[in-house]
Amino acid sequence: MTDVFDFMEGLEPYGEKPNTITRLAQRHRLIIEPFADQIQGARMLDLAAHDGRWSYALAHAGAAEVIGVEARQDLIDRFAHFPETDFKARVRLICNDLYAELEARVAAEETFDVVAVYGIFYHIMDHFRLLQLVAKLQPTLIIVDSEFIKADNAIVQVLKEEISNPLNAVSDVEGITHTVVGVPSKRTMEFMADALRHDLTWVDHDLILGDNRAGMKDYYRDGRKARYACALTPMGR
Repeated sequence: MTDVFDFMEGLEPYGEKPNTITRLAQRHRLIIEPFADQIQGARMLDLAAHDGRWSYALAHAGAAEVIGVEARQDLIDRFAHFPETDFKARVRLICNDLYAELEARVAAEETFDVVAVYGIFYHIMDHFRLLQLVAKLQPTLIIVDSEFIKADNAIVQVLKEEISNPLNAVSDVEGITHTVVGVPSKRTMEFMADALRHDLTWVDHDLILGDNRAGMKDYYRDGRKARYACALTPMGR
């Protein structure tokens, strides 16, 4: 298990939540370690980067440059308290709406080798628009970690979400307390990947985690939805 998050034991708010640190290390095994070869030396985009924890971990894993996009400046400000390592300098966090940032970078004809979509995909409504914009950046790998509906048909479950929670969606409409988000099914994800001419591979959680499922109960949740990770690669690449 990676030690990249060990420093968080003395950092707010993580120091009061040791289970969160364990969970981050476990998720690292699913959404970074299987892609180590593609991450090494890559120019990366980290969408909805929160406080830069995954951007930091991606740089630690060998990415040459990581640009993280986060809509909440107060979360970005936490990154200043992360250890000053030889790889932290390869991370740059930008405060912006993720769609606005994507559109600007597409208009500028920028490209990225790898795009990380960690934990945001079930906090939005325009899933296909997001993937279309990401695909225009011409990455050879898109990694998605999200909750998905297990149903074997193409659906999106619509939910209300409180925007005051820093783990939830944001809104640029003044005075509202909730917004609307959608949780796609796994089949919907497969449809979108196919429409964009990308191959989709689901990460095998059982194979990677084995019996060590500490902090990962949502990846093994019974019922209508659970969390999964997947990789999208352009067809023929």
